[in-house]
Amino acid sequence: MKAYSPLVDELLAEEDLLLRLKPTEPGSPDALRRIRTAEEAELTGGAVLAAASYPQLIRAGLLYAYDAIDESHRIVKEIGTDLASYWHGMLHRREGDFENARYWFRRTGKLGVFAEMHARAAGVSPLMGRQTDWDPYVLVGECEQARFGGDVNQKELVALQRIEFDVMFDYLWRGAFA
Repeated sequence: MKAYSPLVDELLAEEDLLLRLKPTEPGSPDALRRIRTAEEAELTGGAVLAAASYPQLIRAGLLYAYDAIDESHRIVKEIGTDLASYWHGMLHRREGDFENARYWFRRTGKLGVFAEMHARAAGVSPLMGRQTDWDPYVLVGECEQARFGGDVNQKELVALQRIEFDVMFDYLWRGAFA
C-alpha cells in the first residue's frame, strides 16, 4: 500500500472499495462522515500543496472510492484542470452517463500516467492488453455493454476500475506535492 496521510491510508485500506460499476448508494456512513469532515491537514498529512484545489480533489477521490458519486461530482465540476476533467469522466461512467463520460475524457486529453495505467490493466484484461496505451473510451464502451446486457466480464471491469482509481489517485497525490 502507498503511504499517503494516515487518514487516507486508513480509508483506502478498505478492501470492499469500487466493487460496483454503477453504485446505487454511497458506502460506509462512518467513512463518509470522516471524509466529509476531515480538515485539509488530515487529508494531506499537513504537507505543503502545489495548488489550492488538491485537498478538494483528494476528498473527491475518496468520495468516489466510497461510492458517494454525487458528492464527488459536485467537487470536481468546480475544478477546471485536466486531472479534474478525467475524474469527471470516471464519475459519469459510474453513473451510467456514457456520452458525458466520453465528453470529459475528450476534454482531458492524454495524461502522463496513461502508460502506467495501461501496463497494469494489460495484466488483467486481454482487451486492454491489445491497446497501445490506456484508452478510457474502451473501458466506457465495455461498461456500457455491461449495463445493457452485453457479454462482458464484470469481474475484469471491476478490476480495471480499481486499477484506474489506484493509479489516478496516486497520480493526484504525487502532483499535489510537486
